[in-house]
Amino acid sequence: MHLNRPPNGVYYIKRPVELRAFINLLKKFRGYATTLITLYINTERPIPDVLSFLRSEWATASNIKDKTTRTHVQDALERIVNNLKGEAKAPESGMALFAGFHMESPGSYDWVYYVIVPPQPIYTFKYICDTAFHTEILEDQLHAGAAYGIVVIERGEAVIALLRGSRWEVVKTVEFFVPGKHHAGGQSANRFKRQIEHLAETFYKLVAEEANKIFLHMPSLKGIIVAGPGPTKEEFLEAGGLDYRLKGLVLAVVPACCANEYGVIEAIRNAREHLRESEYVRAKETMDRVMYYAVKKSDYIVHGRERALRALEMGIADVVIVAEELGEDAVLEVAMLAERRGARIEVVPREVEESKTLVQAFGGYVAILSAPVWILEQQLQAQAAKT
Repeated sequence: MHLNRPPNGVYYIKRPVELRAFINLLKKFRGYATTLITLYINTERPIPDVLSFLRSEWATASNIKDKTTRTHVQDALERIVNNLKGEAKAPESGMALFAGFHMESPGSYDWVYYVIVPPQPIYTFKYICDTAFHTEILEDQLHAGAAYGIVVIERGEAVIALLRGSRWEVVKTVEFFVPGKHHAGGQSANRFKRQIEHLAETFYKLVAEEANKIFLHMPSLKGIIVAGPGPTKEEFLEAGGLDYRLKGLVLAVVPACCANEYGVIEAIRNAREHLRESEYVRAKETMDRVMYYAVKKSDYIVHGRERALRALEMGIADVVIVAEELGEDAVLEVAMLAERRGARIEVVPREVEESKTLVQAFGGYVAILSAPVWILEQQLQAQAAKT
């Protein structure tokens, strides 16, 4: 797939899912020998300096013995230089340029040229000629986002999970025998109560030790959610085993049903207000908005590829939601059209449970409109009458 280039020839990527779609697209291209050019430019590197470097590489390429390789590399370098002329510097987060002749079949070549401004800064200048594009620096950005720790705890059981990007996972399960309350009377009751409290404290410290091992070595950790049924979550924090550096990162203490995967999901849901930077939580809120419009404001929502894209083209789509599950072609088609029309795009990652609802109930595409749907219907009817 080749995308229509935006007016300035540069794709500004805002979300990890869009970046992931671009990376998957770039990985499909193959060059004849080492003829595909990858160029990473940090903002500190003036474009005139980059142009001088590329002209020097063009001269060096004249020594390549294989004629096809030499011609492809020099042609690609000339086109890159012509496209970058007149620019003073790269955007604030730098740019990644991918150019060359994709070999569709032996002897058949197709020109490929993409310039991407990623969501996070590029800190290096790098030039590579190879048979494939090098996306490693962009891929690193997919894993560089904020991470959140989640501890769901009840008496005798706990799970420690990580929420990163569009997915969460349980990384540790802790089990320890803590008996329930003893109903005997007199001194026996007091003795058993003390024993139970001691076992509970031992368990809480065991969970804290595991949390310390996991979370203290994570520089990207942005916060921790502690959850569980009843008073166990507060008792865990009061037990004092959690490292003071982690205790300062506790964003919220929220209820959750149980110390298992369902409890993790409930903890994330109940702590949404504190996890707004999470791609997973944003996707959940996006789908909540879709369901609200579908039920309460059905005059301002359309779904399906044809109607959503038509709303975009007409300029009456405030936001278009697309399922990542449809593939990078679908995501990037919507992203580039939304960029040109000034609309917002939300991509629901395939790891989010509601992604299946988006695909099965809405065809993978939803547009929330700034004007009633009858305006779109009117135009569709007029177009049908003409044909």
